[in-house]
Amino acid sequence: MRKSNSLVKCFMPIIMAFIVENVVSIMGVEFMFLAKAVSFKGTDYNQFVDQVLDGIQSTEFSVWVSIAYSLICGVWFSVWYYQLTHNKKVRKDGINVSDMAADIRIERKSVFEGYRWTIIPGMILFALGAQYVCSYIMNFVASLMPQWLAEYESLMKGMGLDSMDSYTVPLILYTVVLGPIVEELTFRGLTFTYARRVTTFWVANIIQACLFGFMHMNPLQGIYAAALGIIFGMVYEKSRNILLTIVLHMLFNLTGTFVSGFMNMGDNAISFYFIMLGSFIATYVGYEMVIKSIPQKVTIEEKIEK
Repeated sequence: MRKSNSLVKCFMPIIMAFIVENVVSIMGVEFMFLAKAVSFKGTDYNQFVDQVLDGIQSTEFSVWVSIAYSLICGVWFSVWYYQLTHNKKVRKDGINVSDMAADIRIERKSVFEGYRWTIIPGMILFALGAQYVCSYIMNFVASLMPQWLAEYESLMKGMGLDSMDSYTVPLILYTVVLGPIVEELTFRGLTFTYARRVTTFWVANIIQACLFGFMHMNPLQGIYAAALGIIFGMVYEKSRNILLTIVLHMLFNLTGTFVSGFMNMGDNAISFYFIMLGSFIATYVGYEMVIKSIPQKVTIEEKIEK
């Protein structure tokens, strides 16, 4: 019974996120309607409706709805995650342990104490390499399913991410900061934790990664998002540090926002395959540097002996 409850709970974060996003969108439409009604000077109702629709379909509206949604979920899911991972219970031997994982507590005074300095170049190398890998994946999938590429480009244009000329401070704030925070809390933090309680690592990791890909609401982006979700899940399993995956996610989005437009995929077949091979190597080396920079875990029994 406990296992089935936890498996059901692992779907709750994404459901709650969708509900909040839709509620915020509806409230945004109502606000837009009232704002246009106050400022409207014409007499034609159809013209008024067109102005409202133009406002709702604008990039600014989408960005501010996303920011409002991410702020609400960010605060809510942070509290939820803290309560979930600090829910103490007493075992028969009287030891207070985390309900999430009794044997993987890491002894450190601060969040990143004990980490090696190589984690910084490792994260940067991973973010850059993963950008290339994702671009190659997208190009391959798009060649098989051109309609998915059209859907993806339409989505990027709607968010203002199709050109650096359309970047605004609110858009960058959401893409680079708020979005990664909410997504990591939702999937690696909450979904993975609930699933990990009752299943093996790989089952829990695949569940959260698939849901992470599904939340992007378009197949092309969802495929590489799911692949990234698996890697982020591996980092979280090793570190049990949600801030680490948040920073890694931020770096990936940062490079995607400002570097992807300058990436060279190769001018011919030879350079294409050499760059592709190099991107896979860079991603793997960066990942290994991150993993090896994480401090050694201390089991409950070892902690008691000390």
